[in-house]
Amino acid sequence: MLDNAVDIFWERGYEGTGIQEICRVSGLNPGSVYAAFGDKHDLFIQALKRYMTAVSLEAIERLNSSPSGRAGISSYYQTLIDSMLDGKRRWGCLVTNAIVEFAMRDPRISEAYHLHLARLETAFIGVVERGKREGELPGHVNASEAAMFLICTTQGMNVLAKTRPPRQVLESIVRHAFAAIGLS
Repeated sequence: MLDNAVDIFWERGYEGTGIQEICRVSGLNPGSVYAAFGDKHDLFIQALKRYMTAVSLEAIERLNSSPSGRAGISSYYQTLIDSMLDGKRRWGCLVTNAIVEFAMRDPRISEAYHLHLARLETAFIGVVERGKREGELPGHVNASEAAMFLICTTQGMNVLAKTRPPRQVLESIVRHAFAAIGLS
């Protein structure tokens, strides 16, 4: 049920998803949904947390999948681009979408967003440091700053994904991001 809620909120957003649509995709009646999850907002928060856990773990795993920092970052962005073109990421990122939709006016969503970004930042710092140790990145690169730049690049791509950009545009963004942090 929660996975179905993730998908419908991800595709349509919080405001664009009615309780009847949630019931249709879950096979539950409204009373069962409310009994199990509380109101629509509580269900959204639970779906968002489920999504974040899965996406954070996948991102960390992808970034750490190679002893090479460059290969880890490349793998992460290649997977991201592929998913934006042919997978569910064509809807953007549920966390990014929630922030755009709620504009930080919901403290529970803001807290979840900051946790998600902290996880991603830690993973990017680690992979940048690995790239520096391997000589793939210049030694003067500040890993924290490079990580934040890559996060901003990813968040921008998440928003752009909803416009269905061609592969060349997404790959160009990644090439420029790599060049900006000294990874060519």
